[in-house]
Parts: sequence; structure tokens; C-alpha cells
Amino acid sequence: MKNIKIVLASIAVVIGVLISCDESDIELTNPNQLSGETFFKSSAQLESAVTATYTYLQETGNYARYQYYINDNVAGENYAAGNLEADKVQMINRDVDEANNGNNQYWQHNYQGIGRCNFVIANEANFENIPTGEIASRLGEARFIRALCYFNLVAKYGEIPLVLNLDNVQGGRSKSPVADVYEAIVADLRFAAANLPAKGTQEVGRATSGAAWALLGKVLLQSGDAAGAKTALANVTGYSLVDNYRDNFTVAGEHNDESIFEVLYDESTGGGDSWNQNGLGNSETSFRAMEYSGWYNVKPSQELLDEFEDGDTRYADSFYSIDDDDNGTMTNTFNNGTGTFTAGNIGPDDNPAWRKYQNLDDRESETTDSGINARVLRYADVLLMRAEAEIRSGGSETVALGFLNQVRARSSVALPPVTASGTAAILEAIKHERWVELAGEQSRWLDLQRFDGDTYLLPIPNIELQGNTNL
Repeated sequence: MKNIKIVLASIAVVIGVLISCDESDIELTNPNQLSGETFFKSSAQLESAVTATYTYLQETGNYARYQYYINDNVAGENYAAGNLEADKVQMINRDVDEANNGNNQYWQHNYQGIGRCNFVIANEANFENIPTGEIASRLGEARFIRALCYFNLVAKYGEIPLVLNLDNVQGGRSKSPVADVYEAIVADLRFAAANLPAKGTQEVGRATSGAAWALLGKVLLQSGDAAGAKTALANVTGYSLVDNYRDNFTVAGEHNDESIFEVLYDESTGGGDSWNQNGLGNSETSFRAMEYSGWYNVKPSQELLDEFEDGDTRYADSFYSIDDDDNGTMTNTFNNGTGTFTAGNIGPDDNPAWRKYQNLDDRESETTDSGINARVLRYADVLLMRAEAEIRSGGSETVALGFLNQVRARSSVALPPVTASGTAAILEAIKHERWVELAGEQSRWLDLQRFDGDTYLLPIPNIELQGNTNL
């Protein structure tokens, strides 16, 4: 399960040398000692380069920290409960500025991930002594990661520089239209879907054809192509909902039948230089557990809590609380039942706290070095996207409700089926179900854009404005 985590550190150091550069320059050219002309001469070297494309997903600007803060805070899923830093308060208030630290790291780490992918993709002509099928599969991985990074960016910033090669542009790249960025993402994902191995035949932790189809469906749905999303999502096969919802957010439940793509973390690697991650693989742990219910920097917003139907067990699976009047369900114990949350010891106030992605079920206190993987894509999301794509493309209401009600019928949830009719009512039911099913999973802001026409975007950060004179 953790194989890919173990090798990332040493591999990333090598590839860091290969593509090291001024971090403020998203061009990420390759001017140093080693080059693509001399490096890609074996399967092992190609594998090393591709493995290194995953590392910037793990970093603080991405799923180790700011991926969840930016999405959950801007989407209104959190409120500032503890000593929340100013850059994250800006996210809650939707007044993020160019100097915002999280904004800068998010931009930087996604573009640096793109740079590593470009290094692999642009050097295809230099691959030697590598079987053709292996080349296609490795390129599929790099193009999947590049597509994911670009989707992270275009959905948050709108028009952005589109860098698909290693060419050095004087002054930096200017912004590309949103449609052009989406076109590039779709092209990458179609290639990845056609060339990646399926789950079960791919090394655990790497991108699969199912992940590419699922992300393609999400991208097409976000860009307004519901019919295309419907077709793409129909190709996501071989997955099923796990009986226990809670199993999707623990170390023990990693890579289960519902999991489609995860960003990998491993507590055994330790913290390293966690706060100053630079893509060299010196830390492969996440801060989410400590920040959400260790320090209680944030707590779930009342609007989010109120969205849950009374008796929905996902409430107790997602939040710790001290009062079962909140929802009719409650989890108030931790550390294998030996600890109990009571008034005064569940953070700076007595409101519910996050349980999803937390380690407290089986320990006394949280850690800054959490090893719980970030679930980027899972099958419940696919089912709800299929429901949405079906109804938005003028399809069958019965089929759409069937996908939606599969999620509600999960064994540990067992809620009554939705019986709404009409496009507006069914879309409202899907919107509700997505919020409670995917709470705290960085989905809500994308949903607000599609369902409510939310137009808020982050500003291009200082790290780019200072180095790019063409913006």
C-alpha cells in the first residue's frame, strides 16, 4: 500500500536536480547538470521521473495543507475557531489578496508539479531502451498529474498561464483563456484514460484509467459539458461503495473498493522539514488532522451542520460532538472509547469538531504528522456526478435518482430514497447530497460554481506577479 511513498524521497531529490530553478518562475526549465537527453535511458530512470511528478501533490501548498484550507474555507464549510492565521481567515472572508501565504503556496506547488510533468512529457523523444507500452503508461501518469494540477488552478483562478512545454518565454507566459486550459486538461485526461492500467493491475498509489475517466467526468461537468461528462463517467467501472462510510477516511480504509485516487501520506516517514516542503520528498505527512481537530483552528460551519438530515449517520461519522440534539446522532468518544468529549475540552467552544480525516478515534491526541491519505476521487462522488450529468444533459429522471439513491442506500447510511421530480428539484437533491456526502473533501466550492453560479476567484499571487512581467 505504501510502496510509492517509500521511494518518493530519494527519487524526488534526483528529479529536483534535473528541473531545479527559480521557484518564482513557472516555466520550470531544465538548465542544470543532468538533462533529458542523457537521463531517460532505462525503465528505471523513466519510472523515477514519473514518480517525482506526484510529490508536489503531497506538499503544503496542496493536499498536506492548503488544498483543504482554501477549498473548505472559501466554500463556507469552516469557521475560525482557534488561533487561525490571517491568510486562512482571508479565505473564510473571501478577501484573499496577492500576498496571502496559502495562495502563493497553492499556486507555486501546483505549477511546480506541472513543471515536473512537462519535463517527462517533453522528453519523450529521448526515451531509450523502454518498451512502447511502458512509455504510454508512464506518460499517462504524467498527463494525469498535469491535468489534476491544472484543474486545481483553473477552477480557482480562471484565466492562467498555460505551460505545456519547456520553452523559455521572455518575461513569462501571459494568461490563457479558461476554455484553452480546459481543452488542454481534457486532452491530457483522454490520453491518460486510454493508456493507464486499470485498478488492480496498476501499482497501488499510482493513477489508473478509472481515475482518469473519473477526473475527466468531473472536469467536463465543471466546464459545462454534461453530455461529455455522462459518457466519461460511464467508463468508471470496477468500483463499489464500501459498507461503512467512515472507512473512507482512515488509514485502515485506504485504497478500498470505493477509492479511485488518493494522495499518499505515511506517518512513519516523520515530519522532516514539513513546514518548508520543496518537492524533495523530505516529508510525506499531512497537517490536516492537527489543524482541524488537534489545534481546532477551524470547526465545521453551522450552515454545513444544518444541511444534514436528522438521523443521517454521516453526521456522527464526520464530526465529534457532545450533544445528540444536534442531529440525533453523536460521536463523543475517542482513543478507543477511553476518552470522552465534554464541555470545555472539544476546542475553544463546545460546538461540533471535525472527525473526518482525524486520528483521534484510536489515540489520545492528534499529530502534525498524519498519515491519512487524501481521497481525491472516490466512487460516491462518481455516482453523484453521474446523477448530475444525467439530469443536466436532458436524460432520465429515474436514472439520475437511481445514482443518487445508491449513495443514500449505503449500509451504514440507509436513508430513504429521494422521490423528487423535475430538473430543478432533482438538482437541488443532488446538491444537498453532495454537500453531506463530500463534506470537508474539497468539493463544495466547485459545486457552488455549478449549482449557484459562484464567481469568486483567487487573485494571481505575488510569487507569480513578481516574476512574470507579462501578467
